[in-house]
Order: sequence, then C-alpha cells, then structure tokens
Amino acid sequence: MSAEVIMNYASFILLGVAILCTFLSIVTEFTKQLGFLNTIPTDLQVLILSIIVCIIAYLAYASYTQVAITWYVLVAIIAAAFVVAIICCKGWSFVIDIWKRFYKKGK
Repeated sequence: MSAEVIMNYASFILLGVAILCTFLSIVTEFTKQLGFLNTIPTDLQVLILSIIVCIIAYLAYASYTQVAITWYVLVAIIAAAFVVAIICCKGWSFVIDIWKRFYKKGK
C-alpha cells in the first residue's frame, strides 16, 4: 500500500470518528436528563451509546458495501467504540496526549 492510500483511509476514518462523536454528544445532551438515565454516570451512558452506535454504523456500512460481517471485526468495532467514547468524554487533546505518552518519535 502506498502512503497516499493509507492517508486517504486515515482521513476517512478520522472523518467517521468525528461524525460519530458529534452524533453521540448531541444524543447524550438530549437524553441524559430522561428517566433512569439521570441516575447513571454520563461517562457510562456515553460508553453504552458509543458501543451501540458504532456497531449499528458498522452493520450499515457492511450492508451497503456487501462486506461479510465477521466476529473479529465486531470485536475491533467494540474496541474502537471505547476510543470514540473517550473522545466524546475527554476530548481529542486527551487522546493525543495519551498517544504522545506512548509513542516516541524516532524509536
């Protein structure tokens, strides 16, 4: 794979994550005061919503592109949902700080 193709995929992935985070933030703001949702922590609500929305988005993508749905991709989507949830709760700068802490340039 060339660097151009990798950067193209990376830009689409970041765009998808940004759209998911925006959607999750909007849904969380509107639903966190409803019924039993005001008794659970907001971070837990965001995590649960993130897992549900990411799985639905993957299933919609797989259906649209007619890609086979496999268990290991679903596990990866659930892991990615944790990243989406932490971005929604703490922000992009928190994730970038974690990345900088564990990835040292030049090693």
